[in-house]
Amino acid sequence: METMTCGCGEDRIPGVLARGVVALALTGLTVMAVTACLLAGVLWAFTRWRDRARAEREESFFDGFGRWEEERAEERAEERAEERAEPPPPRGSGS
Repeated sequence: METMTCGCGEDRIPGVLARGVVALALTGLTVMAVTACLLAGVLWAFTRWRDRARAEREESFFDGFGRWEEERAEERAEERAEERAEPPPPRGSGS
């Protein structure tokens, strides 16, 4: 028995189906990859927010410079306060 085609493109159906399946598979993989990236970003942001909420601070290389400036400013303030203080009474002055 011969296969009869009507000339409307029936012979192209397997190729179209194959391309559609490949396109569907690639689209699914792309959606999954984008979803994974978004979830990873949300998780990263949440953990960063949670860590900042804690009282503990992460030490940085540059933290020492800021502390040095703060300590120096405190020392200067103490020196100014000592200069403004009244001098002690002289020794040896008696009644």
